[in-house]
Amino acid sequence: QAQIDAASEGDYDAILLAYGLCGKATAGLQARSVPLVIPRAHDCITLFLGSRAEYKDQFENRPGTYWYVQDYVERRESTGTALSLGASGDDSMSGAYEEYVEKFGEDNADYLMEVMGAWQSHYQRAVYIDMGVGDGSAVEADTQDEAGRRGWTFERREGDMVLIRRLLDGDWADDFLIVEPGTAITMS
Repeated sequence: QAQIDAASEGDYDAILLAYGLCGKATAGLQARSVPLVIPRAHDCITLFLGSRAEYKDQFENRPGTYWYVQDYVERRESTGTALSLGASGDDSMSGAYEEYVEKFGEDNADYLMEVMGAWQSHYQRAVYIDMGVGDGSAVEADTQDEAGRRGWTFERREGDMVLIRRLLDGDWADDFLIVEPGTAITMS
C-alpha cells in the first residue's frame, strides 16, 4: 500500500499490479488518486499460463499440481527460501526439526514435522512453466530433480505472456479489474 500511495503522488494514468489475489495479499489495497489495474486472477500461475480459463482447466482437471517458475526458483539462492511457489525446502525443515526436538521433545517434534509436511501428500505432479525469458535449463533440471525426490511426475509447459502484455499495453477489457480512486480491491 505504501508503494501505491507513493506512486499516486506522481503523474501517472494508472498503477499496474502484475499480481493475482495471491492468498488475499492484494485484498484491501486501495487506489488513492490514480486507478489501480490488476489481472482478475487467483494467483500468479494464471498470469504464467496466460488465462483464467487455462488456470481453471488445470485446477479442475489436474489437481495436485505444484508449479515452478524460473524467477521463484532462482531467488532461493539469494534469499534462502523454498525451491518453488510456497513450500518450505528440506533444509529449513531439518533445522526446524532440531529446534522442535530441543523445545518439545522428540515425539512432539515428530508429530509437528508430520503435520507440517502434510502439504506434500496433496501433490502428484510438478510443472515447470518456461516463460521463454533467459536460460531456464538449470531451473528446469532442479524442478525435475525435486519432482523425483518427492515421487511426483514432472511436466514442462510453455508459459504464455498474453495477460502480462495486455496489462502493459492497456488492453484491460474483461480480464482486468480497474480499481477507481477512493476504492479498494475486494474478493467476490
